[in-house]
Amino acid sequence: MRSRSRAMPLVVGTLLSLAGCCGAALAITPGVDIAVPRVLIVTVDSALAFHPSASTLEQGDYVRWSALVSSLHTTTSGSPCLADGLWSASLGTIGTNFDRQFIDTPARYPYFCSPHCGLGMTGAVTVTGVIDVAVNDSAGTTTLSWSGGGGLYKVARSDNPAFTGPNTPTFAPDGGGGGTKFTDLFTWLSLSGSGTYYLVLNQ
Repeated sequence: MRSRSRAMPLVVGTLLSLAGCCGAALAITPGVDIAVPRVLIVTVDSALAFHPSASTLEQGDYVRWSALVSSLHTTTSGSPCLADGLWSASLGTIGTNFDRQFIDTPARYPYFCSPHCGLGMTGAVTVTGVIDVAVNDSAGTTTLSWSGGGGLYKVARSDNPAFTGPNTPTFAPDGGGGGTKFTDLFTWLSLSGSGTYYLVLNQ
C-alpha cells in the first residue's frame, strides 16, 4: 500500500487495492492496514487460471502468489511459455506463498504456469510509475489530480481514517474510471474541517 499525507485540512492517500498510510512501515502482509508497500494477491486453485490474471501496481509494490489447493502450479516469468529468468516458484502445496517485489522498470511482465501454460494458464503484472497525488481545497470544493499509475480508479472518501461507517462513499473520477482527476463538490470539508481520501487502482 502506498499513501501520502499533505499539509492541508485533509489527509490524502493513494491506495492500490488494499489500505495504506504514510511512513516507514515495511509490512508485506496482505489485508493489514498501514502496510507500505502494498501487496497485490494472486491466487491459484483447481482451475487452470491465475485469479486475477492481469494486475496493475506501482513500482516498488509486491505481488503475492498464493496456492489455495495442492497442485502442479508454478508462477514463472516469461512469454509465450518460455521462461525469461526473472522469477520461478512452485505453488504446488496448499498454503504456499511466493512474494516478489516489483522494483523493475515500469512495463508489462508476463508470466505462466509451467505445466499448464499450453492450456492457457498465463498472467501479467503491469508495473506503473509511482502515483503522485495533488490536492486543492477551495471553499469546501476539493479537487484531487494525479499522474503516474494507469488503469481504472475509484476515489473513496471518509470522515474517518479507518474508512468505516455511513460517511464512506466511493466515486468514479471525473469522466469515468480511467480519469486522473476527481472534483468533490460537496462541502463536507468545510463542515467537518478534515477528511480522508483514498485513490484506489484496479477497480
